[in-house]
Amino acid sequence: MPLLKPREQLKIAILLSAHKRPEYTKKCIASLEACIKPCDVFFYLVDDGSGDFTTCSLVEAKLHNAVFTYSEPNGLRNRCIEFFEYVKQRDFDFIGKIDNDCVVPENWITRLLDVFEKSDVGILSPNVTPSNAAYQYGKEDKEGNGYLPAEIVGGLWFMRSELINDMQFEKHDTNGLTGATTLLRQIVTEKEPKIGWVPDVIVQDIGHWSGKHPEHIKTVEHEVYSKTVGRPIAWKAQS
Repeated sequence: MPLLKPREQLKIAILLSAHKRPEYTKKCIASLEACIKPCDVFFYLVDDGSGDFTTCSLVEAKLHNAVFTYSEPNGLRNRCIEFFEYVKQRDFDFIGKIDNDCVVPENWITRLLDVFEKSDVGILSPNVTPSNAAYQYGKEDKEGNGYLPAEIVGGLWFMRSELINDMQFEKHDTNGLTGATTLLRQIVTEKEPKIGWVPDVIVQDIGHWSGKHPEHIKTVEHEVYSKTVGRPIAWKAQS
């Protein structure tokens, strides 16, 4: 499915919702600032009740963005729904979501658009390290489309905006990460798009639950965060 517009005319909106862990947010923002942008990329930046210096990093970002700051956390699911409501009122061609503990390669948007341009895939996730998730969940690319077909994708996703245009999403008082995952499942269930992983677009998942990334921070504060958002971890805080 060819892109409906020349690449330089495409409009993309990307959600970055941050709750605490400002050390990771700074690195994430720096990687976004260094990205090669082949089109108009808008960043929807959210401080979801962090109560620390997260908002400063978002406000100071050298990006085309809008910053939304909340005094109390309301959960990633609800922030995603607010993002959906925002983009539905505007003429975006693609939408995406990244996490504040991830560092993206400079050409990630270009490479994902390459795959969308030569296939009819609807939702893509980049590969992530240290989990190498593309090869855990993706199947062989038998048709040579540049992505590994899958039944599920990750928490970092990029999709054609038309998938959500006529959909309704319910807000819930959910804590943690699972609520956002169910939103993606709803889209996949209702719209049945082709989905998959792009193995050669590799994102550094610094905050991965395993703690195996060399830049992972193993402090009591980060351990408490993981418990708060319902993300089991395989490490203990270092004294």
